[in-house]
Amino acid sequence: MGAAGLCSLLLLLLLLGVPGRPQPRPEGPPSLCDPRVMERFILEARDAERGTAGCGPHCDLPEAVAVPDPGVNFNVWRSLDAGSRALEVARGQAALAAAVLRARELLRDPRVRPSLDRAYGAARSLARLLRGLPAPGPGAVRPPLTPPPSLRPRPPPSPPAPVRVRTLPRLLGVLSRFLRGKVRLYLADTCPR
Repeated sequence: MGAAGLCSLLLLLLLLGVPGRPQPRPEGPPSLCDPRVMERFILEARDAERGTAGCGPHCDLPEAVAVPDPGVNFNVWRSLDAGSRALEVARGQAALAAAVLRARELLRDPRVRPSLDRAYGAARSLARLLRGLPAPGPGAVRPPLTPPPSLRPRPPPSPPAPVRVRTLPRLLGVLSRFLRGKVRLYLADTCPR
């Protein structure tokens, strides 16, 4: 092989990468649009919930804490525009983070501390990743033409009243359901296909 052949081989290896050599990873933080990231959040929430199941009186909160209603009314959800959905998820996430923080202040038992610390860290990470999502575009439920007044959708309903919980397993259960429900629905609408 001559010098020209060797140069061609080197150029080809540079363009394709050297076998066995690690390729550079894309820069930037992980995105919630990557389904593996969301699955990790859900798995951690379920593990934290399971870790406190049947923990007894040391998991009882001395006062009730407010959490968002994790249930999803699909008819109402579909009637919301993208901005309203984003606002509902952001409000719910903020309420959950505040509830977990309050539970950390109220429960000092070292047996429940790891579950609370993981849940609080996950809530903060989720908030950071939600802020990194693309801004919601126009609502997918809004038709391209303006319908007559009789067919216009009603204004979105006010957010559901918060639920009050008095035990750590119930709090972590709400977190898990919120991730599997409203957050996952929101990501399905927001993330590019």
